[in-house]
Amino acid sequence: MAGTLLPVAGFVIILLLSFLEREVNILEIENKRVCLEHDLQQSQFMQLNQQIQPHFLFNTLNAITSLGRLGRLEDSVKAVENLSLFLRYNYMEKEPLVTFEKELQHTENYLRIQKTRFGKKLQTVIEIDSQARDTLLPPYTLQTLVENAFKHGLDKKTGEKFLKISLHRQGNWASLIVIDNGPELKLEEAFPSKGVGLENLRKRLEITFDMRTELKIQRNDEMTEARIDWPYTPEVKL
Repeated sequence: MAGTLLPVAGFVIILLLSFLEREVNILEIENKRVCLEHDLQQSQFMQLNQQIQPHFLFNTLNAITSLGRLGRLEDSVKAVENLSLFLRYNYMEKEPLVTFEKELQHTENYLRIQKTRFGKKLQTVIEIDSQARDTLLPPYTLQTLVENAFKHGLDKKTGEKFLKISLHRQGNWASLIVIDNGPELKLEEAFPSKGVGLENLRKRLEITFDMRTELKIQRNDEMTEARIDWPYTPEVKL
């Protein structure tokens, strides 16, 4: 009886080893697929970041050129200094997520250039919810909203210009809102087919977060509001 069971047991062991080997191969293939998918997302993310940077640079240089033409040399020097800080962040920041504080500091360099350009005509307000301040977000998120407000709104407006930045949190969600009093923004300007500006940012949000994200623009009381909602992601401090 024992002699009969030995060949059967051997056959079962061979089947189990064959099954386990196939399982290992499947896991290896799945791991490689996940790694390739992650690398593809990272590559796409960096490509989208590179699309944004020249867009910001050209608009900033135009602002500095305007100062030079007006003979405001001291203001031009200050603007160039802010531009150098702006570029340092632009070309050094490669992480998929950054702190809101870092993003705000970067955007304030851009705002200083615009304040130098428009003087007292430009009023800015910043309101930050302390419960949302430690959230992480994709780099250039705030900068994109602010730069878009100038390009499509405030640059075209005569007289007093108003810009408001607000960040707040509701439960597991963070919201970033940029409001300006420029002319009404056309949707085809905000979301062009070429994949720059806000459309670019929308794609980066989708790549970065597995959960729902939303980017929308609406017009209320002669104000244009750009709003982003994304999962509240606090910075982990070791």
